[in-house]
Amino acid sequence: MKYCRIDLSKTNYSELDNCMTLDASYYPQIKTLYKQYCEYKGFTSVVPIFYEDIISPYSEVLGYLKNEKIIAFSLIYLYPSVNSVAAEQFAWNYADPKLRLGYKSLENECARYKKAGYNYLYIGEHNDYKENFDGFEILGPLDD
Repeated sequence: MKYCRIDLSKTNYSELDNCMTLDASYYPQIKTLYKQYCEYKGFTSVVPIFYEDIISPYSEVLGYLKNEKIIAFSLIYLYPSVNSVAAEQFAWNYADPKLRLGYKSLENECARYKKAGYNYLYIGEHNDYKENFDGFEILGPLDD
């Protein structure tokens, strides 16, 4: 299994204007969206989104809106000691697939965290579609 990241210095994406930071009051909506996403994808086993994920000082939840309603979220873990962030979970309701929120959200997160001074955005396991993002890198052995 290969893991990957994005070198934010090699990106030039723009932030979306339909994104906002969600606080703990949005937890019920986040759980509902996550459930819809998992059902849509047909996942039979998932790790829950815990309340502590939302309130941790080392995480942010970004909400993506359409018509003033949250239709997607990204759970981001912050690692300021190494100037990195990790996209832990993304979910959306797929009500309008042509929005391409999976791609647009990742571009937004690159722009947002580059602007905030982070160097890398870790994006989990390798998938071919991730190679299309500027700054994409496959991680090497632990000693790299």
